[in-house]
Amino acid sequence: MADRRAEKSCEEASKSLARREYEAAVTHSTDALVVLAPQASSSGAPVLPSPPSVVTAGPLRSRALLYRIAAFLQLKNYDGADQDCRHVLPDEVARGDGSLQASLHSMLLDGSLQEVVSIVSKALYGEPVNGIVTKDLTRLKMLFSEIETIKREMAPEYTDDQDEEVQDGWQFRPPPRGVTSSEEYTLCKRYLEQGLCRYGAQCTSAHSQEELMEWQKRYASRLIRLKQQQESKHFTENYMETLIEKWMNSLSPEKVLSDRLEGVTVETSSSLSVTVTSKKSSHSWIFSLLCKPARKLFRIALLYDAHRPHFFVTGVSAGDRLQSVPKGCQEWTAGEESAVAADNGLHHCIYKVAVGFSTEIFGTFRQTIVFDFGSEPVLMQRIMVDAASIQDLEHLMVARQQLLMTAKRWDSACKTIVEFIPNETMADMERSLLARYQIPLSADQLFTQSVMDKTLTKDNYQARLHDLLYIEEIAQYKEVSKFNIKANLQLVTSFMLTGISVGAKYAQNGQLFARFKLTETLSEDTLAGRLVMTKVNSVLLLPLGREGFSGQAPSGVKERVYEAVIEEKTKDYIFLRICKNCCEELLLQPDRELQVELQFQLNRQPLCEMHYALDRIKDNTILFPDVSLVPTIPWSPNRQWDEQLDPRLNAKQREAVLAITTPISISLPPILIIGPYGTGKTFTLAQAVKHILRQENSRVLICTHSNSAADLYIKDYLHPYVEAGNEHARPLRVYFRNRWVKTVHPVVQQYCLISSTQVTFQMPTREDILRHRVVVVTLSTSQYLCQLDLEPGDICSLNNTSRRPSGYQKTCNC
Repeated sequence: MADRRAEKSCEEASKSLARREYEAAVTHSTDALVVLAPQASSSGAPVLPSPPSVVTAGPLRSRALLYRIAAFLQLKNYDGADQDCRHVLPDEVARGDGSLQASLHSMLLDGSLQEVVSIVSKALYGEPVNGIVTKDLTRLKMLFSEIETIKREMAPEYTDDQDEEVQDGWQFRPPPRGVTSSEEYTLCKRYLEQGLCRYGAQCTSAHSQEELMEWQKRYASRLIRLKQQQESKHFTENYMETLIEKWMNSLSPEKVLSDRLEGVTVETSSSLSVTVTSKKSSHSWIFSLLCKPARKLFRIALLYDAHRPHFFVTGVSAGDRLQSVPKGCQEWTAGEESAVAADNGLHHCIYKVAVGFSTEIFGTFRQTIVFDFGSEPVLMQRIMVDAASIQDLEHLMVARQQLLMTAKRWDSACKTIVEFIPNETMADMERSLLARYQIPLSADQLFTQSVMDKTLTKDNYQARLHDLLYIEEIAQYKEVSKFNIKANLQLVTSFMLTGISVGAKYAQNGQLFARFKLTETLSEDTLAGRLVMTKVNSVLLLPLGREGFSGQAPSGVKERVYEAVIEEKTKDYIFLRICKNCCEELLLQPDRELQVELQFQLNRQPLCEMHYALDRIKDNTILFPDVSLVPTIPWSPNRQWDEQLDPRLNAKQREAVLAITTPISISLPPILIIGPYGTGKTFTLAQAVKHILRQENSRVLICTHSNSAADLYIKDYLHPYVEAGNEHARPLRVYFRNRWVKTVHPVVQQYCLISSTQVTFQMPTREDILRHRVVVVTLSTSQYLCQLDLEPGDICSLNNTSRRPSGYQKTCNC
């Protein structure tokens, strides 16, 4: 009974220290000492106990003394602290029963030791105002040194390097992580000069020359072990990379990875998105997976390398059976000998998976946990921790409020959406992108600490650009939502094309066209108007009450809204195509009017393509080149005054052509050509293309922002060059497959792949690409080339990446 009372008093003393209630900590630790050796002086004051007769009381006695020493120091009772030090050292060490080591071990595990060490180290040299500088520091220094020694000896038991410690028998503390070279390890000057370091075992510098040398050896040993792991077929990265690559390249990504899995119900102990306001923070989630019918969980893993060191699997249980998980585990695999919940003989089973997070820096940390049941799709759960200061969090809250929608968006949660069928404008590739990059439902997941970063780096580039793209999308939705308008649609079976396109369009297969007149607020002179005219390709229609049809849905039934695609936009009208199903349900007839409420739907495709481009980046070195290296463009009189160069090229333009056409055996960064309008940038790149084509087996990809810029290369440069007898320079112009052929210039049509109907274009095959030495695309259509298994280096790329009104900026990556 006495032991239990002492243990409870120690627990209360620890809690009091953590709450900075130091007088209470002295009281509770003294109570523990009295219980362990209930003796009193004649004055009734407690005296320090003699060695306990029960061996197990030793660690508790040491723990109580350490708590009281820390509390005495904070209360400036230095004599009391010195007295307790005398009873801990050398008495505890001299007994040799391991009670001090056992006490430190248990305190280390429950986290209370760090508080004691911090107080002792501050008292020694970190807080001169304490006045302890006038006292004898010998015993306190001895105690601090002993604690550090014992902590160092126990290092293998509480670091991520446990396997390394046992296997290699290292003698000193594990080295700090995050270094990229063994030369980054340093000696601690404070420890060498004073024999003490306020950070103790947490110091990131070595406390002796021997420790420094061991750290360097361990770094080399870790590199060797990492190489061996990478060569192993069981190495975690193989599974992750294979799964990510399969997800990226699949036309049905939801069939590879999904946050929902039929027969599996997921519950979490806390929100998947967490915000914390302290730099040093930790969090944990418990995932409960209810499987009906019972099934075996084969693997749990962290999917992405970004922020990987901050996340770890801390526990897995199958029913009542706890599976052992190594410390710092990033991938758990069920072994054959492991008992699994699927073997419980019931029709269902439950798995519980604990995932932990820790950080000591501000930032936004994301990770995806995958639960592999041996079939696809693999279940995934996305988690996020946003560690931001209170000041930054206030700025983020303001930004989130500014992006709140002004009107309720219609979706499947509030309406029954009748989709446009058949949707001939969307191919499998487009559908896969929309499914892969679904916009987050909450602005909290977007306005995070990462958005506050002042600069883009190799490490934050992709994650931050993803966030900014989603924020841009929400901002566009907000603007467009201002124009939920009521309109009278004029139903027709045909209409005349204007502008470049000449002719008429006719509704077929039971469909109808509907037109409505644009208002002044929807002109291209306003931000929202430009968005509607350029970034909206469909609308949702809510029919309003009319004869023979009631627009009001019965109670408890969601209203039906109908998707219609935008067929044509003119200066005064927008023409919609209404599908057969909608016409039949609403009994629509041509030459009638239909009163509706319209909600414009943004075309998410371009933004999804940008997300896809970000995820396709394997090595962003090309985006963040080593600026310390000064490139040298090889020059020679023969090249500078080559007779085959167009004589209209000036000196700077010739220099650009020489740089672009430098052999690939000479390392050069991408060539960037900058200049205002009319300075001949397109002309220079066109001459470079001709020059490159003089090299055998060379191929060129010309990529522009707009169709007009892409067509310019063909009409003004490549077509005349081909007509002059240079058939090898015949380009292939890749157009969006649903673009009407009649809307494209006749000269450009000669170099396009046109479908058998002669109405629209068709996408190229790999053979089509390799058959042509020049391929002309836009940034949008260039994504189709990613699906053709082209080898790196097959094509030299010239990118016309203009952004008006600041002038053209063109790059060449050869």
